[in-house]
Amino acid sequence: MVDREPVPAREPEWSDDELPTRGRDGDGSAASQSDGLQVFDGPGHDVVDRPPRSRRLGVVTFVLAVVLLALDGLALGLLAADAVSPAAVLALVTLLASIVVGVVGLMAVVMRRGRWWGVAAVVLSSLSNPFVLVWLIGRFVSRV
Repeated sequence: MVDREPVPAREPEWSDDELPTRGRDGDGSAASQSDGLQVFDGPGHDVVDRPPRSRRLGVVTFVLAVVLLALDGLALGLLAADAVSPAAVLALVTLLASIVVGVVGLMAVVMRRGRWWGVAAVVLSSLSNPFVLVWLIGRFVSRV
């Protein structure tokens, strides 16, 4: 909040019927002098300048989703090379991590911490789920 110098109050404009009582309070005594301060000198509420929200959460979840997609591709490559045991371990890790990254990406979207990065992370984390990836590959790759 910025400190400002007080602005002196303007003298009110009196109508013709208020002129006789101008110098007196309601009980007939002299009116107190104005101290020169305005009570309502600005908008009705304080305007707070919030610092911009960090996009770090959305960006980090996006990077993790890309890493998960690469790990899932590595698992598919290991499966094609008949290394079933390491491929299963990588598929299980990417399955569990894709759920976590998807939830954290949704949190980034809801909290507006890198909203569009979070949306991209949710889409990529759903694609990096091994069940979804195998279904998509089976659906769009021609069978030999």
